[in-house]
Amino acid sequence: MSTRTPEPPAAGEAAISAPIPPSPGVPEAPSRVAGSSPSHEVASAESTDEGGISLASAGHKGRLGFLDRLSEGQTTWAVVLFGCLLFLPFAGSYGLFDPWETHYGEVARQMAKRGDAISLWWPGAPTDPDTFWSKPVLSFWIMALSLRLFGLAGGGAASEMALGTRAEWALRLPFCLFGVMGLYAVYLCLSRLVTRRAGVLAAVVLGTSPLYSLVARQAMTDMAFVGPMALALSLGMLALLDDRDAELPRRHVRFGRWTLSWPRHPAATTTFLVLAVVVLPQLVIDSIQLTWRLPGRQGMLLSGFWAMLPAWLGLGGAVVLVARTRFLGPFYLYLAAVLCGLAVLAKGLAGLGLPVIIFVLYLASTWSWRRMGRAQLVRGVLVAFLVCALVAVPWHEAMLLRHGFPFWDELYGDNHWRRLVLGRHGDRGTFEYFLRELGYAVLPWIALAPAALLLAVTKIERSSRRQAMFWFGALWFVSAYALVSLSVTKFHHYILPALPGLAMALGCVLDDLLDRSSHRALGAAAFLGVPLMLLAAHDLFGPQNGAQRFIWLFSYDYINQPKGRDWPPFLDFRPALVFFSIWFAVGAALFAWPRLRRAALATVLTGALAFTFYLLDGALPRMAHAWSQKPLIATYYRSRSSPAEKLLVWQMYWRGENFYTSNEIYEGPKEDRTIFLGDRNAEHLQEWMARHKGTRAFLLVERSRQAHLKSLLPEYARGSLRLVDESNMKFGLYEVQL
Repeated sequence: MSTRTPEPPAAGEAAISAPIPPSPGVPEAPSRVAGSSPSHEVASAESTDEGGISLASAGHKGRLGFLDRLSEGQTTWAVVLFGCLLFLPFAGSYGLFDPWETHYGEVARQMAKRGDAISLWWPGAPTDPDTFWSKPVLSFWIMALSLRLFGLAGGGAASEMALGTRAEWALRLPFCLFGVMGLYAVYLCLSRLVTRRAGVLAAVVLGTSPLYSLVARQAMTDMAFVGPMALALSLGMLALLDDRDAELPRRHVRFGRWTLSWPRHPAATTTFLVLAVVVLPQLVIDSIQLTWRLPGRQGMLLSGFWAMLPAWLGLGGAVVLVARTRFLGPFYLYLAAVLCGLAVLAKGLAGLGLPVIIFVLYLASTWSWRRMGRAQLVRGVLVAFLVCALVAVPWHEAMLLRHGFPFWDELYGDNHWRRLVLGRHGDRGTFEYFLRELGYAVLPWIALAPAALLLAVTKIERSSRRQAMFWFGALWFVSAYALVSLSVTKFHHYILPALPGLAMALGCVLDDLLDRSSHRALGAAAFLGVPLMLLAAHDLFGPQNGAQRFIWLFSYDYINQPKGRDWPPFLDFRPALVFFSIWFAVGAALFAWPRLRRAALATVLTGALAFTFYLLDGALPRMAHAWSQKPLIATYYRSRSSPAEKLLVWQMYWRGENFYTSNEIYEGPKEDRTIFLGDRNAEHLQEWMARHKGTRAFLLVERSRQAHLKSLLPEYARGSLRLVDESNMKFGLYEVQL
């Protein structure tokens, strides 16, 4: 075997994070803004593509301050570190929120315990089937793997989920990292196509938006969808606007008369590695764990390898097609396709559909179709769809072969089509539904959002990549908002996929205004945005329980309690919310004066950062103590003298009772189950108590059911009923001597 690399390294051969140069043959801008630094500069150009959108930067340069001393790679790591410092501290220090975190956590625990990486199980209540088919698999793969790494794969004591903090860290850590991925996505795109400062500002805006930061702290499927989707869209824009059309150098390896050849570039290496990491484990697991029977009465039972054979062949074909790629742009599309496939495995068809819709709308609105004809991009799109299918299809195929079309009807018929068109459990509303939630979702940036959207319509810079990215961010936000508004079923967090686009538009606006002496439209829009922000803030600090609207951004308790719950006095956050609202309003208003815009930006940025840390690491843990079931169930395990003193869970369907007891209230012989729900639940509770006369038991019920609970107890036991833990606003832990 011999190797040869006859071509010298090309100028375009650089890491993915390297800045994009101007179009070949286009001179740099003749002058530089005073005080600017070349470390963040993107050369300007006057060449314009066929769609009227120029491919070079507008030449706005501005100072990065201490970031001037950092390289591009160091700035990238600074953004990643910023996201980690924002989302990770104390993420596992408080209990999981019902119903989504504990529901999904139990599905993942079942996967880790059973060692079944194909099927999803949730044996938790007499009113539900044991299977869980309402969400795809990615989030549960990641949580199950994390539970294993934290030593929580089953086999331990039933109390291991409630005592200690390993469970919370195991479940939330992956989604915090998905949140960091979203910050990196908006930074990557803007730093390469506008300026590094714009990318940093967009990442800060996104990370300090309450909806984004709160969901990044939640073990739920949405961040596993939004993080990869955002990075896929950013890579798609790099493929479209990157002017480096020179062929990549290639590496050749000779085996006798056979010669293997592939591009010698970090993007190519990354593509091959990502395909191996994402696709190969799926195919191996499906080939081993899956068995299927050929159609027919006496059909032959075959191993999963034969079912996965088309995917194995497709993977081989994809590797060949990727290796034959000659230009850089298609590799961005391949990586974007892998990410879209992961987004499909996280949330369903929206993982591919939403990025495709946003990208096509951008091409149509800017009329940039001819740019798709350069550098093998059309071929790259076709290969990218194959790559996406290799990531997303094998698990769906395995589930169809194992469970049949009932799985498909549940996942895509009920939880996709019915939610979209007919309506399912959740809110209803029209186009204005998410307007109010946006006020809380992007506080304090809601004060500048009207400016960004107004400037997207009125401010035209046809000779600038900046304009292209500005429009792209605005189109991303508007189209995502419109799509989720079309869904009949609505939850507050459905607006999350629109936030990265808004952050990109705001990053461009903030970066631009720092270099310009006048933006009257921005000042006027800021004055329009300040009352809008204060109106949203008033909903938060008006009533004593107003801060629960932050919980409503990731939990649908507003379906059960439209007016909110009565909060205990120690959860009064109004003084802090008033303080931060004044801070934000002063900073946003200062944008109207050109000489004070740097001070205005510094004021809003520091306020947003301080508020995010306060919300995530101060208010949220305090809310969780009065909201999560963990403290109550931990009290039960610490209080019982032996496992014979059971926890009776009556009329509860919040899922935390299953996860935090390791589901011991449900698993085992039916007569020994201590969860009472559904038909004849009161009678079954009384029958259980009659069979266990003379023992001590603990009861977990909603606080509003205490009087009814007492009436169900045997008359001789009613006097012994005692409230053991009353720290929770929703539930109570009681003790009774039967």
